[in-house]
Amino acid sequence: MNIVLYGEEKLLLAQRLEDLKKKYQCTSDDMNYMVYHAGETPMKDIIEDALTQPFITEYKMVVLKNPIFLTKEKPKKKLVTDEDIKLFLDYIEHDNPATLFVIYHDQRNFDERKKVVKSLRKNAKWYEMEKLTFNQLYKATREAIVHRNASIEDNALALLLERCGNDLLTISNQVEKLCLYTHSIKKEDVERLVPPRVEEDVFKLTNALLNHDLRNTMRVYQDLISKKHDPLELIGLIANALRNLYQVSIMSKKGYRDNDIASALGLNPRAIYPIRKNAAHFDITELMEKLYALSELDYAIKTGTVDKFRGLELFLMRI
Repeated sequence: MNIVLYGEEKLLLAQRLEDLKKKYQCTSDDMNYMVYHAGETPMKDIIEDALTQPFITEYKMVVLKNPIFLTKEKPKKKLVTDEDIKLFLDYIEHDNPATLFVIYHDQRNFDERKKVVKSLRKNAKWYEMEKLTFNQLYKATREAIVHRNASIEDNALALLLERCGNDLLTISNQVEKLCLYTHSIKKEDVERLVPPRVEEDVFKLTNALLNHDLRNTMRVYQDLISKKHDPLELIGLIANALRNLYQVSIMSKKGYRDNDIASALGLNPRAIYPIRKNAAHFDITELMEKLYALSELDYAIKTGTVDKFRGLELFLMRI
């Protein structure tokens, strides 16, 4: 049986894998559960394991993580050969029914044009772990806190979700920390224990950039670099912030309400008002020009023609 577990909600992915292990009685304590990383273990060894019958039990599980060869990514070093892909393809089309062969991927970037992905679509069960909506996160977070015999004030919960974003794993870790600290969580507890997300600083950086405030732009940038944030990571976050400004601006002009915009874009409803307020002051054409410039910069860095630090600095200084 072939199974594809994928999506950006890492905690839900891990939980679904645990559910499958329990359902088919595949535990880490015996020889019927193995985890491999594509490119680290030879594909022939992985397939050989999948073809081997389970020991004593009815089923065994083989988990393949980091399946870059199924995605749009192009690593500098080819980790999986064409022969490896042929072995993989042959197996999924003639799999061992006693083996749960799980493709485990914490992204959504499968390359649907590839023959191997098309075959997986036909010969595997696919389960996507989607990001929860803000309302689902709000409810789930409060329930998790109550489950730990604690309580949280509404403004504290709102700030917690604002600082954690819609990453369920991060929220879970922060909830555990807060509940160990106090059983009555207030806003000041969240301010003290939960660090602001990098997105908050990127929001400040984007505002300074679009306001043509070079001093503040470089101040926030240097602060982010001092916190060991990679320029490529920052390029992605800045581009995302610009896209949010653009999309919120367009949807606001079409008459959408903040809650509708938040739901459509997967954002915290509390974040929509400041984004919409800022978007009203910025030129749509300028937003698109900067997004295009960022995409060119990203390509230049990844192809090695521009140093990532120097490239991002020059982009920020052209205001």
